Amino acid sequence: MWFRQKAIKISLYFVFLCLLSSLSFAYNKDYSYSNKQRNPFHPLVDPYGKILIPKKVNIANLSLEGIIYSKKNPVVAINGEILKTGEKIGEYTILEIRPKEIILEKGNKKHSLNLEVEE
Repeated sequence: MWFRQKAIKISLYFVFLCLLSSLSFAYNKDYSYSNKQRNPFHPLVDPYGKILIPKKVNIANLSLEGIIYSKKNPVVAINGEILKTGEKIGEYTILEIRPKEIILEKGNKKHSLNLEVEE
């Protein structure tokens, strides 16, 4: 009898934690998820644990923090993320990295972010 009561309490706590975690994921507004747009054979997370669902990002909220420019492997820092050409930040794809600016694409629209350098 005592064991059965403990088992019921533990299972109720487990169900509560599951519901709580699913609610916290459902109210995360940074990520948009749609069954209609997603290919079920593409993973949601990469092997390193990075979430592959695009964040909802506005171009005004993107902050170009730095550029390490080289002809072979240029790298940029945007909103604390280190990215290369072809990678995405939110729904924007990095098309080109130049010494003082980057070119982003969302849909068919191209946007540029300039590096503000203090002299």
